[in-house]
Amino acid sequence: MYVFKDINRTSTVIEQNVVNYNHTFTTSSTGIQTKHIVSGSISSSYWNSLNVLFYTSGSPTYPNEHNFGKLSTSTLLLPRIQGKQYLNKFHGYPSSSIISIAQKFYGERIKEKSFVLTNKSFTDINGVNPVIKDDGYGNLYSLNAHHSQSAASSISSSDNYVGNIFYEHGIVVISETGSWSGSVNYSDIGKDFTLNIDSYDKLTTHEYSITLKPHEFNKSMNYTLRMPLSGTFSTINEFTSSVFSNPYLAADFTSSNFTPYITTINLYQKGDGDTPVIVAKLPYPIRKSNKVTTTFKIKLDM
Repeated sequence: MYVFKDINRTSTVIEQNVVNYNHTFTTSSTGIQTKHIVSGSISSSYWNSLNVLFYTSGSPTYPNEHNFGKLSTSTLLLPRIQGKQYLNKFHGYPSSSIISIAQKFYGERIKEKSFVLTNKSFTDINGVNPVIKDDGYGNLYSLNAHHSQSAASSISSSDNYVGNIFYEHGIVVISETGSWSGSVNYSDIGKDFTLNIDSYDKLTTHEYSITLKPHEFNKSMNYTLRMPLSGTFSTINEFTSSVFSNPYLAADFTSSNFTPYITTINLYQKGDGDTPVIVAKLPYPIRKSNKVTTTFKIKLDM
């Protein structure tokens, strides 16, 4: 009787698929943290942390952590450009709004061009709320700013960037402190908002083909196919013990026409037949054929 069989490795298929999920948050949502940095306040430590992690190649060179607004140009580091991400406005505007998104929501990273923040506290004279979006390169800009440095056709140009998004860390920094409209400043937009992002996860799928030939696995390991030994039984435990003690199948299951039903397929490590590493439960029992080859496909997403 066949109990174990090697898998044909040439039939194993490994592929990767990208999965995106859309998430909508508000300022009070679980997993969303916001912090408004004001120059000279105790929250300046946040500014220093961001500076070290994302905006410089080393530690800050500023002489006084509570005196950002009075720094001389000789102490400022040159703007660093990482690909098409512009990081220069962080040093020019020490007051910023930070939004942190929990990693369990964005997966490996936030999908590029999926970040959209809509402020709910402010409107212009037409009742329109400020909207901030990412450009796919880690820069933030307003879709509907009243004060623009370029034509509407190029509103996402570097002149209009208001901050940065760091996709792999779930961190958003609004560093522009200028005016979105005559009465609304960018520094206030990150206080009350709805936020939409798409998460980015890469799933690796392993597909294993389990091929059973007609002469293989035609015996059942199910003890219920056995009959109890002769005698009388006063309890169910006595009956069960008698069944387990009988090495022979009932006559109905010894015919050449009988083939078992398969309900579970276990996959084992090579050389270890005791503990399965994968247990595949079939949605319903499948009758094993002793006439034609049967192939089961098992998919594992990781």
